[in-house]
Amino acid sequence: MARHEQIKDEGLRALMDEAHRQLRQGKATDAVHTLSDAFVSMLRDHPELVHTATVVRGRKMPLVARWPAYGANLVVDPGGRDEPRIEYIRDRFATSEALTYYEFTVDTALSQGL
Repeated sequence: MARHEQIKDEGLRALMDEAHRQLRQGKATDAVHTLSDAFVSMLRDHPELVHTATVVRGRKMPLVARWPAYGANLVVDPGGRDEPRIEYIRDRFATSEALTYYEFTVDTALSQGL
């Protein structure tokens, strides 16, 4: 599991602490909601991330396109008029899905130096 304690941003790290606690308590759905809040807060605090590209298997891909779409789907206005948000199309999430959201969020925060 990624080391969320290495995240420099105190507010983001607090959200990750909460998500980690929820995961350990078996509250996967709660963790997905907390992780979604954390990722959206990263995008709001650092709007340049919306346009940041990463390389995946030799191809450039927008960072926001890599957000796992397992039912907590990221909605981003490329023109920046509307703030990023999450649309939940499911009521419940599995632990494996929550772990994927956790890893992605932590990896993104650390790779961006947050």
